[in-house]
Amino acid sequence: MGHLHFYPTSHMIFLMEYLSIIPATVLGYLTLRATTHPTSRIRKKLPNLRVKRVQIFPVIRINLFGRVIHFHHWVNFSILLILSFFISIGVLDFIVTKGILLGGIIHGLSLPKEHRRIIYRDFSLERLTSINHN
Repeated sequence: MGHLHFYPTSHMIFLMEYLSIIPATVLGYLTLRATTHPTSRIRKKLPNLRVKRVQIFPVIRINLFGRVIHFHHWVNFSILLILSFFISIGVLDFIVTKGILLGGIIHGLSLPKEHRRIIYRDFSLERLTSINHN
Protein backbone atom coordinates (compact mmCIF):
# COMPACT_ATOMS: atom_id res chain seq x y z
CA MET A 1 0.00 0.00 0.00
CA GLY A 2 1.44 3.34 -1.00
CA HIS A 3 1.98 6.21 1.39
CA LEU A 4 0.50 9.59 0.73
CA HIS A 5 2.94 12.44 1.05
CA PHE A 6 1.87 15.99 1.61
CA TYR A 7 4.13 18.62 0.14
CA PRO A 8 3.04 22.17 0.90
CA THR A 9 3.00 24.51 -2.05
CA SER A 10 4.78 27.84 -2.01
CA HIS A 11 1.37 29.55 -1.64
CA MET A 12 0.61 27.53 1.48
CA ILE A 13 4.01 28.28 3.00
CA PHE A 14 3.49 31.98 2.28
CA LEU A 15 0.04 31.88 3.90
CA MET A 16 1.27 29.97 6.96
CA GLU A 17 4.10 32.46 7.43
CA TYR A 18 1.73 35.44 7.31
CA LEU A 19 -0.79 33.73 9.61
CA SER A 20 1.97 33.57 12.25
CA ILE A 21 1.43 37.31 12.68
CA ILE A 22 -1.77 36.57 14.65
CA PRO A 23 -0.25 34.75 17.65
CA ALA A 24 2.73 37.12 17.56
CA THR A 25 0.37 40.11 17.77
CA VAL A 26 -1.42 38.54 20.74
CA LEU A 27 1.95 37.83 22.37
CA GLY A 28 3.05 41.44 21.84
CA TYR A 29 -0.19 42.81 23.27
CA LEU A 30 -0.14 40.59 26.37
CA THR A 31 3.56 41.17 27.01
CA LEU A 32 3.23 44.95 26.85
CA ARG A 33 0.09 44.86 29.00
CA ALA A 34 1.99 42.89 31.66
CA THR A 35 5.16 44.97 31.61
CA THR A 36 4.34 48.61 30.88
CA HIS A 37 1.77 49.57 33.50
CA PRO A 38 3.44 51.59 36.30
CA THR A 39 1.96 49.28 38.98
CA SER A 40 3.00 46.08 37.18
CA ARG A 41 5.01 43.68 39.37
CA ILE A 42 7.33 43.03 36.43
CA ARG A 43 7.92 46.72 35.75
CA LYS A 44 8.59 47.43 39.44
CA LYS A 45 11.45 44.89 39.29
CA LEU A 46 13.08 46.54 36.26
CA PRO A 47 15.96 48.93 36.93
CA ASN A 48 15.51 52.64 36.24
CA LEU A 49 18.31 53.85 33.99
CA ARG A 50 18.54 57.60 34.01
CA VAL A 51 21.27 60.12 33.29
CA LYS A 52 20.37 63.63 34.44
CA ARG A 53 17.28 64.65 32.48
CA VAL A 54 17.10 61.56 30.25
CA GLN A 55 15.57 58.27 31.32
CA ILE A 56 16.18 55.37 28.94
CA PHE A 57 14.75 52.39 30.82
CA PRO A 58 12.10 51.07 31.44
CA VAL A 59 10.59 54.05 29.61
CA ILE A 60 12.20 56.69 27.42
CA ARG A 61 11.60 60.19 28.78
CA ILE A 62 13.34 63.54 28.58
CA ASN A 63 12.74 66.28 31.15
CA LEU A 64 13.01 69.78 29.69
CA PHE A 65 11.86 73.14 31.08
CA GLY A 66 9.39 71.66 33.55
CA ARG A 67 7.91 69.33 30.93
CA VAL A 68 8.35 65.64 30.29
CA ILE A 69 8.57 64.30 26.74
CA HIS A 70 7.55 60.65 26.91
CA PHE A 71 8.47 58.39 23.99
CA HIS A 72 5.73 55.78 24.43
CA HIS A 73 6.33 52.18 23.34
CA TRP A 74 3.50 52.39 20.80
CA VAL A 75 5.10 55.43 19.12
CA ASN A 76 8.51 53.76 19.00
CA PHE A 77 6.98 50.50 17.75
CA SER A 78 5.03 52.37 15.06
CA ILE A 79 8.23 53.96 13.77
CA LEU A 80 10.05 50.62 13.76
CA LEU A 81 7.16 48.83 12.03
CA ILE A 82 6.89 51.49 9.31
CA LEU A 83 10.66 51.44 8.74
CA SER A 84 10.62 47.62 8.50
CA PHE A 85 8.39 47.81 5.41
CA PHE A 86 10.88 49.98 3.53
CA ILE A 87 14.29 48.99 4.88
CA SER A 88 15.72 45.55 5.58
CA ILE A 89 16.68 45.77 9.27
CA GLY A 90 17.65 42.24 10.35
CA VAL A 91 15.30 41.01 13.09
CA LEU A 92 12.60 43.48 12.00
CA ASP A 93 12.26 41.53 8.74
CA PHE A 94 10.61 38.59 10.56
CA ILE A 95 6.82 38.37 10.48
CA VAL A 96 6.84 37.37 14.16
CA THR A 97 8.70 40.57 15.06
CA LYS A 98 6.24 42.64 13.07
CA GLY A 99 3.40 40.91 14.92
CA ILE A 100 4.92 41.67 18.31
CA LEU A 101 5.37 45.32 17.30
CA LEU A 102 1.76 45.44 16.07
CA GLY A 103 0.54 43.97 19.37
CA GLY A 104 2.47 46.64 21.29
CA ILE A 105 0.96 49.37 19.11
CA ILE A 106 -2.56 48.01 19.64
CA HIS A 107 -1.93 47.84 23.40
CA GLY A 108 -0.70 51.43 23.56
CA LEU A 109 -3.57 52.80 21.51
CA SER A 110 -6.12 50.91 23.63
CA LEU A 111 -5.05 52.81 26.76
CA PRO A 112 -7.12 55.78 27.98
CA LYS A 113 -6.27 59.05 26.25
CA GLU A 114 -4.66 60.57 29.37
CA HIS A 115 -2.14 57.70 29.43
CA ARG A 116 -1.12 58.42 25.83
CA ARG A 117 0.00 62.01 26.33
CA ILE A 118 3.45 62.63 24.90
CA ILE A 119 4.25 65.98 26.55
CA TYR A 120 3.11 66.77 30.07
CA ARG A 121 4.11 68.82 33.12
CA ASP A 122 6.82 67.43 35.38
CA PHE A 123 5.20 66.79 38.74
CA SER A 124 8.06 64.67 40.08
CA LEU A 125 8.92 65.01 43.76
CA GLU A 126 12.43 66.24 42.97
CA ARG A 127 11.06 69.01 40.74
CA LEU A 128 8.42 70.11 43.25
CA THR A 129 10.96 70.27 46.09
CA SER A 130 13.74 72.01 44.18
CA ILE A 131 14.37 75.68 44.94
CA ASN A 132 14.88 77.17 41.49
CA HIS A 133 12.37 74.96 39.52
CA ASN A 134 14.63 74.86 36.44
